[in-house]
Amino acid sequence: MLRKSFLFHALLFCLALFSQAAQANLSPEEQQLQNMQVSACQSISSLLLYRGEGFQEKHLSQMKSDLAALGSAVNGYAQADEGLKRTYQKLASTVELGATFGQGEDDVPWRYTRDLSHSLLGFLAQVERFVPAGDAQKPPTWQLPARLEFVTVLYLGRSYVGNLEIARENPQVYFGQDESMLVPTLDQGINQLIASSAEGTSTKKLQSRWEYLKSALRDLDSKANSPVSISGRPWAPIIVERNARALSSQIMQASNQGL
Repeated sequence: MLRKSFLFHALLFCLALFSQAAQANLSPEEQQLQNMQVSACQSISSLLLYRGEGFQEKHLSQMKSDLAALGSAVNGYAQADEGLKRTYQKLASTVELGATFGQGEDDVPWRYTRDLSHSLLGFLAQVERFVPAGDAQKPPTWQLPARLEFVTVLYLGRSYVGNLEIARENPQVYFGQDESMLVPTLDQGINQLIASSAEGTSTKKLQSRWEYLKSALRDLDSKANSPVSISGRPWAPIIVERNARALSSQIMQASNQGL
């Protein structure tokens, strides 16, 4: 009798471990969806840095790397249909085109910034069709990096070329929101991640990066057309982009560990 009871409880224990292990990692589909959204936003951030910081080769190289990661994610996504592939090609070609214009303001067609915004929004809308429905105000951890990178694009756009467009007609999706909605959502999700993480250097870095980014992104005020931030502090696109990219990477690693 005791032996049967022991075996029964051992079986339950093994099943519990198996369940935790199954939940620990993102599915391949979720990873591809995550990578597509993050890489799409990062490619535009890299382009804005390239043009805004004197056409430095390192930013161009990063842009090409972001586009390569985006292409790999799209091509590796089993459910990719014609709509997704078409908007991906449009986004990639629009980003690449932006790197070919000269350095003068008159070298950039006046419609280009609008076309860049539309190509990103069009692609993100196609990806969104495959993302599981959920609470837009409390997204799971794996969906936080896309929101962080999108609001970072808005910040860099404001720093260099003025306000970029969002899908205001669809405020229920994150790319239809500005920093006034995205930052509180990110703050809640990242604080929950910090609370559930073990204390250590990595968690402290995550917390310090987010505290800096939260302050900078709140300074954006996308609803205004003023060339200065709310606080009057200078824009800091290089530092914001660097910290956002590092924080996104940390969150992506954490989400793949089931946090």
